[in-house]
Amino acid sequence: MEFLFKDKEDALWVKEYFTRRCGGDVQIREVALPGEKNYSLKVSGSEQELKRAVVDFIIQKKRNGWIRGQLKHFYFFQAEEEQNRILEIVVGMLKGERPELTVLAGEIDECREIGKAVGPLLGGEGTLPIDSLLTFRLKAYFDALDNYVGIAIDEYKMEQEYQIFIQSLRDYLKQKEPKKETVKLCLGEQAKFYNEQFREITREELDEMIDRRLLTNHPVYIDSATIAPLLSISPAKIEIYTDNPDHALIRTICNIFEERVNVKSRAHFLHEQHAANE
Repeated sequence: MEFLFKDKEDALWVKEYFTRRCGGDVQIREVALPGEKNYSLKVSGSEQELKRAVVDFIIQKKRNGWIRGQLKHFYFFQAEEEQNRILEIVVGMLKGERPELTVLAGEIDECREIGKAVGPLLGGEGTLPIDSLLTFRLKAYFDALDNYVGIAIDEYKMEQEYQIFIQSLRDYLKQKEPKKETVKLCLGEQAKFYNEQFREITREELDEMIDRRLLTNHPVYIDSATIAPLLSISPAKIEIYTDNPDHALIRTICNIFEERVNVKSRAHFLHEQHAANE
């Protein structure tokens, strides 16, 4: 089977792939085609081996570069740091690590989609122009990938907004004097606040302490039941008791208050409350 490449670096990548996988001496030669120079790579192997090589080449060598090209030339993200973050989100979606995003675009089985497009072209003594394959046969794959890119960009922008929001609340805290030294927050079916002596702070007391500007300036992000009271009280120390420490609300509280927060289990709350009342 002969593969044709316009880019010598691509030909060298596939050569190294076959050398590493199959051993032997795989040669590259220049081929002069009308109006352009190509690089020819002749290899032998089963149809399954050839298909695996093309699939790996596209996923490992071409995919991320294609995504970066889209980000730079189509979506106008010039900064490498931004490209890296969006690419990280896309790859996470492809690996199944971001199911909440993947469900919005539909799952892509990369190996199956690429293999389905490549399979009929492999075997025998034929020639496969890799660049034509990328441009035409894999158009549906790259269209689906571009949909992932669009969703990843939206997620990246939301993450940026979230970080700006978190920083604005940190700045707010720097300007406030703590109204209480310690607040204990027990999270179960409801959020309940306690002082250092484990006396429950009633909802009426919390409502009186809430800075209403927080709810006006950040109506989408501020949780009036937990975050708004904590920000308004601005305690020097926050002890959170929960059986679900990875909950998004707790992550947000930790991001805002940082070293002020100590997360414990609800079993600790009962033990400490009992000890305090003895």
